[in-house]
Amino acid sequence: MRHKYHMMFLAGIILLPSLFSQQLSKFEKWQQPSYFKGFCISDWNNLTDTYVAQQEFTDLKITGANLVIIQSGGINAVTAPYATNIWDADGSDIIYWQDVLDDMVTYARNAGLQYMIAVRSGPGRIDVAEDEGGSTIWTNQQEQRLYGQMLKNIAKRYLPDDLFVGLDLTVEPNPHGELAGEPVASLAAALAADGTDMNAIYSIWIDSVRTVAPNLPLMVQGIHWSNPAYFSLVKKQADDKIVYKTHCYNPFDYSHAENAFAESYPATFWSDATQNMEFFNKTFFETIVFSEIRKIQTKYDVPVLIGEFGISYPQNGGENYLSDLMSIAEENGWHFSLWNWNNTPDFNYAYLDQTYGTDYMDSILVHINKKTTGVKLSRTIGEDCTLYQNYPNPFNPETTIRFHLSAAAKAPVRAQIYVLDMRGRMVCTLLDERKAVGTHTVFWDGKNDKGQILPSGLYFYQLKAGIYMHIKKMLLLR
Repeated sequence: MRHKYHMMFLAGIILLPSLFSQQLSKFEKWQQPSYFKGFCISDWNNLTDTYVAQQEFTDLKITGANLVIIQSGGINAVTAPYATNIWDADGSDIIYWQDVLDDMVTYARNAGLQYMIAVRSGPGRIDVAEDEGGSTIWTNQQEQRLYGQMLKNIAKRYLPDDLFVGLDLTVEPNPHGELAGEPVASLAAALAADGTDMNAIYSIWIDSVRTVAPNLPLMVQGIHWSNPAYFSLVKKQADDKIVYKTHCYNPFDYSHAENAFAESYPATFWSDATQNMEFFNKTFFETIVFSEIRKIQTKYDVPVLIGEFGISYPQNGGENYLSDLMSIAEENGWHFSLWNWNNTPDFNYAYLDQTYGTDYMDSILVHINKKTTGVKLSRTIGEDCTLYQNYPNPFNPETTIRFHLSAAAKAPVRAQIYVLDMRGRMVCTLLDERKAVGTHTVFWDGKNDKGQILPSGLYFYQLKAGIYMHIKKMLLLR
């Protein structure tokens, strides 16, 4: 079904990612602030009455989204002998999950959508939506290795595709899910008591995938439904191409309220992070709910993805709630993906608009199509890391480029300055080293890395310093 926003975006409003995005590697795209914005689509919908077909992906592309997270049931059974997974509705029809995943990937490719595959089940792992404590993978090393082999096979199958930009190792790892809402320390103690080491499990899976896909971005999620309140239980992985992924259904009583317009935002709800009733607004999300994610981002300069968030039914203040979460992502340079695109009536924003007279899709699409060019944490960019205009400009044959790092930027940091041409192709690396607090200077003589003289024209110079990225224009006149 086509909606009003489809025609609006057909008229020419499309997502404009960074100018040089097409020349970036898959992981470099994740290093660009808020580059990926999109929705989740679930492959099990291919097997139900809410059938997902090519049109769903085409419509999603039209909105301006540049990412679809394909939620996959995996390709191996949960229990021994862990055979290739099948789905049997009534005993008359057998469908292999691999075929279903192939279909979903084909739809994304046909639409020109970059896609992630999020694996929800496999040897020993029951999908979190169906798991009532029955998953055995958390302490079974054989199943952990078999699950890693399944991930390896998925990565290898789709790896040649440039649109395949990430593999989410598992969705909402949930050992001791019965401790929902309990303090972080209680969950940590329960994990230690039964020998569950989620970080070690991640290491097994990462190592398995790396045997076939050394450069594929991999997603590591938080423990306990990937609730940001428990993100401190996830450690920095040894691998250097990891995207750290969280979901945000906080506060749960708001995002999953069972009736429309039953709750309001901002308002007071239970906080898992503080173990108290708190007033949830944008400031509380920034400073408390996402505090552990901000810590790992600022300490290690790693990409972050809010991979699921949304509301199941329209609520009072719902547009502000969704907008606040997307704004926080943009201000921190995080990527985001909403749950869920044209699924069942809940979490289906086009349906909510039509049924309840709301304007959720219009609000969401403002953010989906917003070009994000920098990262802001608790201070303005200028206070932490500043890139100055080159001088002279225009120039011939040489120009000076300066930038400043303050103590707030947590210097020393690795600073990189690149020159790009009008098509976004990198032509020269001017700097790649750690720099301390202070003002630093580099020079460019209008040549590429091979020493060849470049023609007159507009060029861009980009600074990456820790979590910050800036880009400016300069004009070379021969």
